[in-house]
Amino acid sequence: MGSISGLDGRVALVTGATGALGGAAAKIFSEAGATVLRAGTRGEVDLIIDVTDRQKVDAAVTEAIGRHGQIDILLNIVGTWSPQPAVGDIDDETVGKLMAVNYTSTLNMSRAVLPHMASNGWGRIVNVGAKQALKNTAGNSAYGAAKAAVIALTESVADEYGDQGVTCNAVVPSIMDTPANRAGMPDADPAKWVKPEHVAEVMAFLCTEAGGNTNGASIPVWNRS
Repeated sequence: MGSISGLDGRVALVTGATGALGGAAAKIFSEAGATVLRAGTRGEVDLIIDVTDRQKVDAAVTEAIGRHGQIDILLNIVGTWSPQPAVGDIDDETVGKLMAVNYTSTLNMSRAVLPHMASNGWGRIVNVGAKQALKNTAGNSAYGAAKAAVIALTESVADEYGDQGVTCNAVVPSIMDTPANRAGMPDADPAKWVKPEHVAEVMAFLCTEAGGNTNGASIPVWNRS
């Protein structure tokens, strides 16, 4: 895709910033001119946020806006996956965790920034779905449902806030080529996986002025070879 530019003066908040996709996005958005606020629960981040806790999210977002004056871009990257048995055997704890980290986190962060973005008349939110949200597979019932909920939320935000200058889209990657996935699937061929940098570049384009022509979309990003 090539390098992205045109985000000078924008402030981008990136959740899951210590992960592979979050790190790639932070780098690409910074190179595009944005001031990047890295959010996570540990490590070298700018904001410590438990994204599953609405009160903590609201407090952290208020602090960030007070410090930087604005949040123009929100990248809801934080997420998780875990092995899931058949639907008849899945436990409530697994379902709750997958819904909280993938969907509730996206909801909490979005509703914390949306009034601010709408009052400024400009905003970009990019969420992260998954291929299983479009066509689910065995052993992914809760994960696929959580990511499908993210896509449904994306469409609602786009419809509710589009006329206020705020767009909301989702990237929908397949398996990403990360150290964790290589370690967890040693027999798989990572050449068939999508690189986090490629997903992050699509996210960056959606946050440019040209990307503002896209709203409410779920954009597949995967290696089709």
